[in-house]
Amino acid sequence: MLLRFRVSNWASIREEQELSLVASDKHDDLAVKDIPGTGLQVLPVVGVFGANASGKSNLMASLAYARSAVRHSHNRWNPSGGTGRVPFLLDGEGRARPSEFEFEFAQRGVRYQYGFSVDDEKVTGEWLYSWPHGRPRMLFERDEEQHIELGPGLRRGFGSRTQIAKETVRPNSLLVSAGAAGNHPLLTSIYTWFERLNVAHEPNAQIRLDLTLRMLSGAHAELCSQLMRYADLGITDVHVTERKMPEEAAAHFTEAFRLLNPHSPPTDPDSWRWAPEIVVTHQTPDGSTDLPYAFESSGTHTWLEMVGIVVQTLVQGAVLVVDELDARLHPNLVGQLVRLFSEPETNPNGAQILFNTHDVTLLSRHSYGHLTRDQAWFTRKGSEGATELVALREYKVRSERDDVFKKYLLGAFDAIPLFEEQVEQRIGDLLAKHAVPCGNGSEEVRKTADKAVSRAEKDRNARPRPQVPHLL
Repeated sequence: MLLRFRVSNWASIREEQELSLVASDKHDDLAVKDIPGTGLQVLPVVGVFGANASGKSNLMASLAYARSAVRHSHNRWNPSGGTGRVPFLLDGEGRARPSEFEFEFAQRGVRYQYGFSVDDEKVTGEWLYSWPHGRPRMLFERDEEQHIELGPGLRRGFGSRTQIAKETVRPNSLLVSAGAAGNHPLLTSIYTWFERLNVAHEPNAQIRLDLTLRMLSGAHAELCSQLMRYADLGITDVHVTERKMPEEAAAHFTEAFRLLNPHSPPTDPDSWRWAPEIVVTHQTPDGSTDLPYAFESSGTHTWLEMVGIVVQTLVQGAVLVVDELDARLHPNLVGQLVRLFSEPETNPNGAQILFNTHDVTLLSRHSYGHLTRDQAWFTRKGSEGATELVALREYKVRSERDDVFKKYLLGAFDAIPLFEEQVEQRIGDLLAKHAVPCGNGSEEVRKTADKAVSRAEKDRNARPRPQVPHLL
């Protein structure tokens, strides 16, 4: 379970912002889980709201970047390619300061705190602490000079694997990533938590669709089918036909991949495939009809891309992070998806979903996926363009009484776009200046229109009339 996430100096986020999934109220009707050794509980659902360009997607992107760094920095990052971080650039200091990311999470009954900081070229800090018996224990700390100090929990019991991880980690790779590559038991368990941190955003839409298609023929096929029917899209089945790539084309792709990725392992030409042919079956009054996947609506595409990763997250009791949950989906469908995670009956494994959205109906008590005051957060931009993250519970609202939906739209939480009257007036002046007068306008306009009609009549009369044959 994810407890908290902190980030600083990333894109529009300048100062440290913290997003907490720890419940501040008691929830007997939600699929909350106990946090080991604390007496607190963690929420299954948290949503982030805010105006366009307020930093909602940047928050999700920072989390996705940190996850990717843990998973891929040692094996996939170019040794001389830097870190690929995106610092805050609206002042002169962002490029010079490191970007920092920190997670608090629980796994197998133990609470952990793991984080790292990077500049453009290297890792400038990395740390891991645990609370095995309710007290903090340092496992390792790494500084900007690449010195790694080990705590008792890592110094003993792992043979030479800890030392191998220390010796193989690069300046631009993380120790957790290097340790997992060397099969270090403890560091691999931390790595595995990040592997099961699922992210759904536009760049991985095709990967998520492929996951859905695989799961439709796997052990969880029935769950996926039920979730497809849940959306009331009229879909009864999805068929996939693999298409093998001709040998000559596969050889060209293999060579191109080698040239573009000279440091990557060689690819097998037999592994290349054309995109599979996808056919969607719809129920009709006359039976069923198959349609190509390309003929389906963008909303249907979005839902099918979500089905597999949602089922996987619920089954594993994992964490799902979604950028723009409401994109191309009806508010009722979004509410029902949130409800799957909220209710203990449909979320027995303690899965979590963290998302950003413009669907403010989720703040209404009438929504299927109604969010309480400790489940909603807002992003807003300060005077210098930096993103600020604020919890709804910081305002004086009562989930059971206050109309949070209405208050949000009226600007009570400073997380909506503001429209300047002067700009609106200027737009009106510009439109009036360039407007084309219509038929009910001035006498000059009417004269111009009459001349145009007269010319059209003359042209019509001057054309030769076609000869119509006598049929009787």
